[in-house]
Amino acid sequence: MTKQLPSKADVIVVGGGIVGSAIAYHLPKFGVRNVVLLERKKLTSGTTWHAAGIIGRMRPVRAQADLMKYAMDLMRRLEDETGQATGFKQNGGYQIALNEDRLNLIRRSVSLAEYFGIPSRMVSPQELKEVWPLLNVDDVLGAAHLPENGQVSPVDYTMALAKGARQEGVKIFEDTKVASLIKRGDCIVGVETESGAVEGKMVVLACGMWTRELARTVGVHVPLHAAEHFYMVTEPITGLDPKLPILVSLEERAYYKEDAGKLLLGLFEARGKSWATHGIPEDFEFDSLPEDYEHYENELALAARRVPSLESAGIQTFFVGPESFTADGRYLIGPAPEVKGLFVSAGFNSSGIMSSAGMGKVVGEWIAKGSSPIDMHAFALSRSMPFQANRYFMEERVKESIGIWANMPWPGRQLTSARGVRRLPLHNELKAAGARMGERVGWEFPLWFAPPDVEFSYRLGRQDWYPYVRQECLAIRDEMAIIDQSAYAKFLISGPDALKVLNRISAADIDVPVNKVVYSAWLNERGGFEADLTVTRLGADEFIVISGFADQRIDMVWLNDHLPEGADVTIQDVTNAYGLLALMGPKSRDLLQSLSDDNLANDALPFGFSAEINLGHVTARASRVTFVGELGYEILLPTEMCGYLHDLLISTGGPFGLRYAGLHAVAACRLERGYRLMGVDIGAEDTPIDAGLGFAVGWTKPDDFIGRHIVEAQRGKAPRSRLLQFSLGGADDTPILIGNEVIWRDDERVGTITSGGWGFRIEQSLGMGYVLADAGVTADWIKQGRFEIEVAGERFPAVAQLAPFYDPSGERTKM
Repeated sequence: MTKQLPSKADVIVVGGGIVGSAIAYHLPKFGVRNVVLLERKKLTSGTTWHAAGIIGRMRPVRAQADLMKYAMDLMRRLEDETGQATGFKQNGGYQIALNEDRLNLIRRSVSLAEYFGIPSRMVSPQELKEVWPLLNVDDVLGAAHLPENGQVSPVDYTMALAKGARQEGVKIFEDTKVASLIKRGDCIVGVETESGAVEGKMVVLACGMWTRELARTVGVHVPLHAAEHFYMVTEPITGLDPKLPILVSLEERAYYKEDAGKLLLGLFEARGKSWATHGIPEDFEFDSLPEDYEHYENELALAARRVPSLESAGIQTFFVGPESFTADGRYLIGPAPEVKGLFVSAGFNSSGIMSSAGMGKVVGEWIAKGSSPIDMHAFALSRSMPFQANRYFMEERVKESIGIWANMPWPGRQLTSARGVRRLPLHNELKAAGARMGERVGWEFPLWFAPPDVEFSYRLGRQDWYPYVRQECLAIRDEMAIIDQSAYAKFLISGPDALKVLNRISAADIDVPVNKVVYSAWLNERGGFEADLTVTRLGADEFIVISGFADQRIDMVWLNDHLPEGADVTIQDVTNAYGLLALMGPKSRDLLQSLSDDNLANDALPFGFSAEINLGHVTARASRVTFVGELGYEILLPTEMCGYLHDLLISTGGPFGLRYAGLHAVAACRLERGYRLMGVDIGAEDTPIDAGLGFAVGWTKPDDFIGRHIVEAQRGKAPRSRLLQFSLGGADDTPILIGNEVIWRDDERVGTITSGGWGFRIEQSLGMGYVLADAGVTADWIKQGRFEIEVAGERFPAVAQLAPFYDPSGERTKM
């Protein structure tokens, strides 16, 4: 019988799994009631039905942890609200450590959980054995206990959300495949199904592993891919406690939970198997995949050693099913960059059940109000590049990304698959010079330089590569180094309205003399950072914006989304057209002057200005800016000329002490100098006042700018939240901060570290992080307090200050 689909809806949700159902449930809570959900088969029939249903409260960011609390509260009340049980039970959970590094990380996590108000504690192997008698604890060093963790029935939970959505007027249609998206111009205006078309103001793709191909039909790139995920369920085990806590053993890549008197074991192998690269079968519904015991043989052997009763327990279910994973192990959520009217919420990397309620709430509010209620920079769909949605790229990457959950999160850890796609102009020269390469959004970039026969391994604390990075940092301080920053995003903005547009989007005043370089924030309506970047005025109506390499698409999307209708302005992404070579260090001027007939003296080209100069046979734009805190120049020139300039600099730079430096050196130097990193130290919930970047606001400019009313209201007042600089000193046993360590003041927890590491120019362990004070963070409040940083459960005295620890006056950059 033909379904009577409505002809129109405010929002059309495509996908009837847990994520789509959670979005449909929440939209009416924010006033969006004309909602239609379309499911190709039956609700839960894709991935949701076979999920393990584990719920964990802890997250590395407070806002996300709070959303998990919201999710657990929702699971409890849904039965009263809808009459449909969710199967939620709070048995608690344990994560075990089998080596000292994992024990250190677990202790750090417990410290953070306590600060967030999440019940947690460390327990001994003997205590663990008492609540998990089946467990072999001979080699267990310790464990974290999180009593609020639990489990839920994924099918029941989804049905409860769907029932709650229907009670609010949402129309749900099963067996209704979306055959295509309707596109008019650059806008998605509805969907086509076999039962007819439905027009909508917004279409939400929440269809899991189907999302990439459906989005691709309208030119939208969603980098996810299905991979095979395995679990097994034993026959009933006599005496198995129905309240047995969930157990996670990351070293063995395994999780365990009680399942109706049976034991469920799930695995996330280090290298998995991709599935359905060339398309998901049309009739796929509540299906499983063929067993492959040999693929999981090593992990199963470890599990049998960990829980010896698995050897004798019968196996009731040996299950393999598909789940979708992303290129970097993070969700893909947000408006599609390529078209209007399309929103994506997918790629939950096997955490869809636990994340669905929180993200459903966020997406519902986002669609209703036009902006996200929390900082979603890390999950932005626009963070990825189009090529990453290439099915062959994702086929290779997904085999690695399925294992990210269990990997040791070493500082600086790099993914190894699907590499080499985006290469700097000097890629071959840098490799020949000993570059050890890392990767982000496809770019290959030097982390540090070392002889080819030197071996390195990941670790906590002082790294194998420290001696080599120290040499690079000291060269930056005492002589000079060349850094290829060509991956930085570059946007050319021109036209009669260019100044007006940029001054509206930028917090700083962009109406400056030609050749002036302005550091600015792009703020949201809450006064929080959406981008931090530099704007150089090239002419009366021409500007170039340079931003971080990881935010190329994010920043371009923000810029395009905030163009006034009818603005006479042209925006070009010229990232690949120009290279950007940084020469940093006190001898950089001397080297460049030896190659140029232009006057590079400080009074001719001062800090914060830019000029076109001749260097050998090329003409380039040299800007006096720095991210390392030294005299230096960022040299912008056509990509095809970078090789020539590199060879010229290397051949003449010897007497000036020129050497190569990588991003680890840049990171260490920027930490010493207190330079903030977008997405780490500053984000959508941090204002320039909070971040100590009030100088980047054009307080007196006549033009209004986005977020001005918020930062104006903060001006002249002590902020409740403020970013501070911290030093733990330079003793041999001083811990190295890696982020998320808890900050104490006078025996009270007041904040967390955002960035941490070792400062090689001053030989100190450094960090920066936000502290909170209801009465406001003032210089006196800082001076009068006794600060400590908690690392793995132990508190270490720290010096706290507003100014950076290296060159606090900034004189070295201006000499």
